[in-house]
Amino acid sequence: MLCGPTGVGKSYTAELIYKCCVENEVLPPHAPFISFNCAQYANNPELLSSNLFGYIFTCF
Repeated sequence: MLCGPTGVGKSYTAELIYKCCVENEVLPPHAPFISFNCAQYANNPELLSSNLFGYIFTCF
């Protein structure tokens, strides 16, 4: 997880880390790179956790 103010290069740094991992075979070449902006969920932690970990819809 990368944290910091807007405009410091968090997404760029994450992409560089991803590319380094692929080049050093830590990740397979077809591994997806997914950028996830947690700030969109600041007022709704339940929605954030469901997006990160999934959810099961149950109907009673």
